[in-house]
Amino acid sequence: MWKTLPGAALAAWIISTPLMAQATRPRPVAVSHAGKTPTGPTAVMDTSMGRIACTLYATQAPELTANFIALAQGTQDWKNPATGAVEHGKPFYDGTAIFGLTAAISAGDRIGGGKGVAGDPLAVKKAKSLTFDRPGRLAMSIREGKISRSMFFITDHANAEMDEGNRGAIFGQCDGDAAGTVTSITHLLVATDNHPSKPVAINKITIVPPGEPLPSVAPNVDLATVVPQPTPMPGNFIPPPDPTGRTALIDTSMGQLTCRLFEKEAPIATGVFIGLATGTKDWTMPHTKRVMHGKPFYDGLLFNRVLPDFMIQNQNYPGGSTGGGEIGLAYDIESAPGLSFDRPGRLAMANAGPNTNDSSFFITEQPRSALDNKFTIFGQCDEASVKIVSAIARVPRNAHNRPDTPVVIRRITIAK
Repeated sequence: MWKTLPGAALAAWIISTPLMAQATRPRPVAVSHAGKTPTGPTAVMDTSMGRIACTLYATQAPELTANFIALAQGTQDWKNPATGAVEHGKPFYDGTAIFGLTAAISAGDRIGGGKGVAGDPLAVKKAKSLTFDRPGRLAMSIREGKISRSMFFITDHANAEMDEGNRGAIFGQCDGDAAGTVTSITHLLVATDNHPSKPVAINKITIVPPGEPLPSVAPNVDLATVVPQPTPMPGNFIPPPDPTGRTALIDTSMGQLTCRLFEKEAPIATGVFIGLATGTKDWTMPHTKRVMHGKPFYDGLLFNRVLPDFMIQNQNYPGGSTGGGEIGLAYDIESAPGLSFDRPGRLAMANAGPNTNDSSFFITEQPRSALDNKFTIFGQCDEASVKIVSAIARVPRNAHNRPDTPVVIRRITIAK
């Protein structure tokens, strides 16, 4: 998550585990732009929650494709992170866990935290012609500008943020069923902060040459042998505090959010939020440099970034997006013992690192321990509000995760 922060109503939104039907051909890949049609073999990923078939970009991304195929088939040696032994002739991905991301699933790390990859990063360049402009993109993960040798992810939605953040090198396009399967898997995993009752695993990856029928569905692996990611479950040995401050009533075009504030635990963030909400704190309009006095800041702003199973976030300033444009505020991250992203409905300030908090806040839909100590939690929204957050997060959105129909913050009232 960074400064640009981490459908239907929730009652009508149902995730079901897809049946593992045996198709003889992959469903057509929804691509039509010149130069963007994959022509390589199909990677058939049988998982414990369904099949995902992805046609590889053998022409546009030859090195990434060849590396993935070699690991999947076991023709490339790799070092076993658990034993230190070099594995020869053994498929890397079979029997490994899947990790849930925001609007994507990830695999290819046998331990977690980047410690269980197949080897050193790849010294190749990604195909500039391929972008995250559609669902079902299969990409190698990029960390600190380096392409992972084995970690990959699959998206369930067009997501320009992946391109803007240089977070993946595309080498495949998955078929029409993939987005639904990815959504099902990531919802299960993210809803449990990636600690489900049993792991979700890759049973087998089969590489099918062009024109050949798909194989029968591979049998499930013994899930008891799959190392879940991450492990162990984050522990919080300090009792979490309850919010004792005032209540923020956030009236939106999709319902009212009720959030009790942590004024004691996060005095700076709550002070800024209350001041901006009530108009008692001055702020600067970025494009005019005019100081606004006595004008409530949030009234009329949009929830301009929505991500299912993650969070909703407001604009940084009137007419802006969720990134760039400062209103004259900057303050540091606040943390309190026991206060973590261990539950849905956390109200927190977005930032781009230390001392960059300003006006943009987000509300989480699910627990997300990876955010702990990186963002200031300054409120807790009630259960009814979380349902509204879930509905807002699922409105139709574009590739920048902005709602097609604006979701408006009409007014924020601070109640005692």
